[in-house]
Amino acid sequence: MLNMLWDASHLWGYVALHALRAAGVPHRVLKASEIAQEGVSGKALLVPGGGARAKAAALGAAGMEAVRVFVRGGGAYLGICGGAGLALAGGIGLSPWKRAGMSDRLQHLVSGHIACSLETDALLPPASLSGGLALLPVWWPGRFEEPEAGSPEHGDVRVLARYRAPGPDLHVADLPLSLLPEEVLTDWSAVYGVAFRPSLLDGKPCMTAGRYGRGEWLLSYSHLETPESPGAGRCFAHILGLWGVADDATAERLIHVPRWEPDTLGDDAVWPVCWEDAALLEAWNALRELFGLTRELGLLFDRSSWLMGWRSGVPGAQLNSLRAALRVALALEPVNGRLAVWRRLAPSFAARFGIFAQGARSWLLARRLADTLADSLPGMLPKALLADQKTMLFGSPMSSGGLCGALQDDLEALLFL
Repeated sequence: MLNMLWDASHLWGYVALHALRAAGVPHRVLKASEIAQEGVSGKALLVPGGGARAKAAALGAAGMEAVRVFVRGGGAYLGICGGAGLALAGGIGLSPWKRAGMSDRLQHLVSGHIACSLETDALLPPASLSGGLALLPVWWPGRFEEPEAGSPEHGDVRVLARYRAPGPDLHVADLPLSLLPEEVLTDWSAVYGVAFRPSLLDGKPCMTAGRYGRGEWLLSYSHLETPESPGAGRCFAHILGLWGVADDATAERLIHVPRWEPDTLGDDAVWPVCWEDAALLEAWNALRELFGLTRELGLLFDRSSWLMGWRSGVPGAQLNSLRAALRVALALEPVNGRLAVWRRLAPSFAARFGIFAQGARSWLLARRLADTLADSLPGMLPKALLADQKTMLFGSPMSSGGLCGALQDDLEALLFL
C-alpha cells in the first residue's frame, strides 16, 4: 500500500492521484493530522508537490517525528518537489542537505521538460532502458544546495540525476526558451543584466537519495507523476516497483500515464462522472466559462491536456488547482458520509463560488486592461488595488488562499470519506 500525504498539495495532489488511479496503484490519501496522531504504516509514503513550509506546519512536530519513525523503521519516502523540500534539513531532516535559496526569482519560474543525466543506481531504471539521459518534467522547482563532495555536510547522499539541457517545451515564466536564440540571451545579459537561461541547467542535482535508519528516501524536484511523460513515468514505475507497491502490470501502466482533460466531462476511464451534484456542476460550468474568457484575453494558454499556462502575474496555479478539484469531486462516489458533509458545505460553497466567479472575471478583465495601458496610461489602474483584489480572490502567489482557497478546502474535504 502506498500512502500519500495530502495537505498543501492542491493541483499536484490531483496530478499524483491521476497517475495512481490510472495505473491501479493501491493507495490511500492521508491528512497530516492523521499522521501526527496515528503514524504511518505500509511500505511507502509519497509526498507530492506543493508548499513545503505549509506541509511542515500541517504535520507539526508530532507529524514530522511520525514520518521519521516510519522511515527509520524501514519505510520508504518519496518526496516530489515540495515533498522533496519537506524532507531536507530544516524540515523533517531525512536528508542532511538544505534547499538552496534563489536570489534571482526568475530562476524559479521554470516549467516543462529538461534533459537530465541519470546515474547507475538501484533506484533508477537500468541504463539500457534510459540511455543515460531522460527528459524529466519540472514545474517551478526548488533547488538542492549541494555541499562539497566528501564534506561532513554532504553525508551519504547520492545524486541520481542532474539537469543538463532544456527540453523542447521548457518555459521560463511564460516564454518558451526554444524561441529565444542563444545570441538573444547573451544580448539580454549584456544590455539588460537579465540572466534568462535557467542556472539549474548547469549540472545541478535533480534527484537525490539516501538511507535513514533502516529505511530510505528519494527526493525529486522532477514531477515523476506527470501525465504523458514516459521518461518520468519509467523512473516512477521503477521506484514503486522496487519498493513493492506496484507489480509488473501496474508499473507498465505508470510509464504511460494517460492524458487528463479536466476541461471535459466526456468519457474518462480514470475520472468518470459519478456524482452529478447541481452545485458542483454549476461551479464547474462557471469555471469553464471563466477559463474560456481568460484564454481569449491571452492570460491563459494551453501547456498540456491537464495544465493551462499563464502570463506572469496571473494566478494560474490557483485556477488550475480549482479546476482539478472540481473535476475530481464530480468523479467521487456519493456515499452517505460524503453526502452528509456536502449538505453542510454546499449552500455556502455555491454562494461563495458565485462571488468568486464574478470577482475573478472582473479582476482578470482589469488585469488585461492594465496590461494594455501599461505604456500609455500606466497609473490608470493602481497596482496596489489590483494586488489587494488578487489577494482577496486568490491568496498569495506561493500558496492557496482567498476565496479560491476556501472553495478548494471545501472540495478537498470530500476526498477523505
